[in-house]
Amino acid sequence: MLQLIFGLILTVLATPILVRAAHRYNLLDRPDERKHHQGAIPVVGGLAMAFAIAVVAAWQLADSEIFWGLFVSVSMIVIVGVLDDRNELPVKVRFLMQGAAGLIVSLYAGAQLTSLGNLVGTGPVLLGVMAVPFTVFATVGVANAFNLSDGMDGLAGGLAMITAAFLAVAAYLSGSSETLVLLLILSGALAGFLCFNMRLPWQCHAKVFMGDSGSLMLGFLLAWAVVRVTQADTNALPPAAALWFFAIPLMDTVSLMLRRMLRGRSPFQHGRDHLHHILSRAGYTDAQVVWTIHFAAVFFGLVGFHGWRAGLADATLFYGFLSVFVVYFFGVEHAGRLLRLFGRTLGWSRPQA
Repeated sequence: MLQLIFGLILTVLATPILVRAAHRYNLLDRPDERKHHQGAIPVVGGLAMAFAIAVVAAWQLADSEIFWGLFVSVSMIVIVGVLDDRNELPVKVRFLMQGAAGLIVSLYAGAQLTSLGNLVGTGPVLLGVMAVPFTVFATVGVANAFNLSDGMDGLAGGLAMITAAFLAVAAYLSGSSETLVLLLILSGALAGFLCFNMRLPWQCHAKVFMGDSGSLMLGFLLAWAVVRVTQADTNALPPAAALWFFAIPLMDTVSLMLRRMLRGRSPFQHGRDHLHHILSRAGYTDAQVVWTIHFAAVFFGLVGFHGWRAGLADATLFYGFLSVFVVYFFGVEHAGRLLRLFGRTLGWSRPQA
């Protein structure tokens, strides 16, 4: 647990220093037609977490053969995120750099998807020569799913913390010690960041945002971790079960991209059609939205975890996940009506105009 504690402490210590630097170097997120927060908020939470993770990981994992591959690839992701936070980069440049980082992590950081398990019930799905490109695709996809979920105070950080917790238990059970160490460091850094980003009784709004540097880094590291635990030599987590650990970011991202394409829009276009936007338009407060999504993430994670430990077939977990996604996809257009009904049942009141 020392890794978690030091990750937390270093993030808490680094954040105020980076907040002062943010004003000097214009690393600020200002309100616009899409962003309705109050005032210019420093987007240095990701840098604070990256600093803490790098320092503690160097202390704990410097002798590991995976360290430098992971360090270089994550550094690339953080740099791309910082540049995008400061001067929005073209989509092609972002994906090119993310793909290069994914290639490094798949070749030099011990994270390569070679098998998807008995995903469809016809035997193990072995990737063969497609292992590296599929790993790069999955890593970039997960990183961007967390990036797109960063839309409310505490939302992306909480989702990453929940996913990291489930993966840490899986890493412990599969004997993936290096992965467990990294996940503990990551969890500590997240806890430190959430002290500045979560809405708390003494903090009515976020003091710091993680920025693209933080959300992309979190998704990237979690993607690395899930590849490691699903490809472990003993007691590996089935990839079908792992989908449930990432359910909310994955379903939200894939669903909104499909909806945009069906309407003739670019899937990478900015918009206010994420799950948290839909819940907000239904009349819920930001706090209610965040806690509802976090509760759903925990529920889905428990489904995947207990399904794995109970010995459910990979195909059962996979088709179950697909079924939930289909329900989500077709239900999200009518979510406002359903959620207002749900809110009345819980006694939540709609904010007054």
